[in-house]
Amino acid sequence: MSSVLTLPKVDERDPTPKYLQAREILVRAIRGGVLTPGAKLPSTKELSSLIDISLITAHKALEGLVETGWLRREVGRGTYVRDDLDPAHWHETSIGIGLLLDQAVNIDDYYHSTIINRLRREAQMDTRRVDFSFLDRPTPARNRRDIGAIWFHPPLDARLEVERYARQAPLVVLGGTVPDVPAAAVDCDNVSGAKAAIRHLLELGHRRFMVLSGPMVLSNSRDRAVGALDELAAAGLSVSPVDQPISLDSVVLDESTRAQVENRLRASDGPTAVLAGGFYLALAVMQLARRAWRSIPTDLSLVGFDDPQSAPLLDPPLTTVRQPLGEMAAQAYRLICEAIANRRSVAGTACTLPTELVVRGSTGPVLHER
Repeated sequence: MSSVLTLPKVDERDPTPKYLQAREILVRAIRGGVLTPGAKLPSTKELSSLIDISLITAHKALEGLVETGWLRREVGRGTYVRDDLDPAHWHETSIGIGLLLDQAVNIDDYYHSTIINRLRREAQMDTRRVDFSFLDRPTPARNRRDIGAIWFHPPLDARLEVERYARQAPLVVLGGTVPDVPAAAVDCDNVSGAKAAIRHLLELGHRRFMVLSGPMVLSNSRDRAVGALDELAAAGLSVSPVDQPISLDSVVLDESTRAQVENRLRASDGPTAVLAGGFYLALAVMQLARRAWRSIPTDLSLVGFDDPQSAPLLDPPLTTVRQPLGEMAAQAYRLICEAIANRRSVAGTACTLPTELVVRGSTGPVLHER
């Protein structure tokens, strides 16, 4: 087949991961009749050459299409387009996925838009019709076996609601954890990410730290603070309560927390390094550092969480802990679809994905202490 099959190549300028581009190329080929039901696909090596990707990327693309029902594998023989795919009836089977978000959440921000866009791409690759709906309240549809929900970072004090929903319908918690409830959870390793950030700052010679956290009712805020403080304790350092400000909001600093941060940045014994547990919290620290006449990174090193496209464009470019948001969304999608399709719970399944420390210009060595 490889001698006659022609497929588009991946677009090097497209920021979409190459394995996702490869999956879309193959799905378009199947939908367009280039690859017909029952057709054998080229080998992984041939496919990598055809669309200009690595062997690992080609393998990942094929695995994803097997999982979503487009392809089937035969051990020792190869990979085939599913025989039971009927181009005239692609979406006769449908499932519903409710997206549970707090009403105050801005779905246009980097975190949520990245995840929602990836969920949409995963659905586009599915052989079933997938209907998404935004839900303000956890109210599972009774008498329906083809529906489930993804709950975005529920607060820890919503544990009973999460448990109640999970006992009635398939549920995946995304971007957080809720202990002791029968629901799957997908998140990044916030503890390890915070520890890596602190180690980086310690290696630069910093010994006076501020750990700025989001609301402690969110598990990711809690885990980032725990990771940071544990790493500091392992280095023989402690952080006074005044240098552990907790914002009431993940995006906008409340006035009390803003005043606390600014006062510490102005103090003679103030921190030389700050770990901000979110991108917007890091932006707030940048603003307050300028008001306090603290230059970044000369007087103050700063590490944030999340890595939107604007992070490297800041002045200075932000050192940050990058979360694998796309992979988190893909895992959540896989788990909820598996639960709906197999009509069984995915309770207890926990996917914790690694983070990556991206070092840029907002961190530097201690040059002097005031």
